[in-house]
Amino acid sequence: MFFSLAWLALALSLGVWWWILGFRQAKTISEISVSAESQTELHRVNRMLQLEGSFFLIILTLGGITLTILSYRDEKRSKLISDFFSTVTHEMRTPIASLQLQIEVMMESTKDPDLTKKLNKLWKENQRIESQMGNAFYLASLMQGESLYLETTSILELKENFFHSESQVEWEVLLDPNFTFKIDRKALESIFKNLVDNARRHGKAKSIKIKVQKDESLIQFFVEDNGSGFQGDHKYLTKPFVRLTATSGSGIGLYIVKKLAKKMNGKLKFPKPNEGFVVQLEFKLE
Repeated sequence: MFFSLAWLALALSLGVWWWILGFRQAKTISEISVSAESQTELHRVNRMLQLEGSFFLIILTLGGITLTILSYRDEKRSKLISDFFSTVTHEMRTPIASLQLQIEVMMESTKDPDLTKKLNKLWKENQRIESQMGNAFYLASLMQGESLYLETTSILELKENFFHSESQVEWEVLLDPNFTFKIDRKALESIFKNLVDNARRHGKAKSIKIKVQKDESLIQFFVEDNGSGFQGDHKYLTKPFVRLTATSGSGIGLYIVKKLAKKMNGKLKFPKPNEGFVVQLEFKLE
C-alpha cells in the first residue's frame, strides 16, 4: 500500500515536471523569436508539448490509481484471511484443551496396557493438533504485525511448564535455575514445541535436550538431538513452503520459530554438530 502511494506521488511529480518544463521551454523560445512564422511554429510546438505532457500525466495518474486500488484489495484480502485464522484457532483451542485433559484423566485411571497404549497415541496426536493450531495462530498474528507480551520469567518456571507437555525432553541448565529474564513464555514454548516436533518427525531423534546458558548480555538455548541431522544448505531452513528433502515438511514451523525469535529481539542459528542437529536461540538481556 505504501509502495503504491509513493509510486503515484512520483508519477504525478514527473508528469507535472514534464508538462511545466515543456511549457517553459516553448514560452522562452517564443519570447526571443521575432518572425511571425517562427512564432506560429513555436505556438504549435507549445500546444503539442502541453498535450503530450497532459496525456503523460493522465496515464501516470490512472496507472497509480489502479495500482493503489489493487494493493488495497490485496491488503484487505490478507487481513480477512488472517482474521479467519485467528478466529478459528482461538475457538479450537478450548475443545482441544478439554480433550487433552480427558485423555490424561483416562490414562491415569486405566490399568489396561492396550488401552493405555491407544490413549497414549491419541494423546500424542492431540498434542500434534494443538501444536499445528498454535502455529496457525502465531502465523496469523505475525501477518497482522501484532506484538508479543514480554514478561519476567525464570528458567525454572519455563522448564516446569514445558515439562507437562514434553516430559521426555532433557534439560541441562548451566546457570542459576531461578535466573529471570523477559520473554513471551507462550511464544518461547511454541518455539520449543516446533523444534522438538521437527527433531522427532524429520530427524527421527530418540533423544532431545535443551541446554541453557548465559553469555555476557545474552541468554542462549540449544535444542540438541541425536537424529539424522541435516546435510543441505542451512539458509533455506527457515523459508516457508520449500521442501529440501523427501521427508521435509512445509517449512512453516521453522519460519514461525525465526519470526517469533526476531519479535523477541532474538536470533536463530544452526551450528554444525558432529552428529544430530542443533538449533541455537539467542536473546538479549535487558
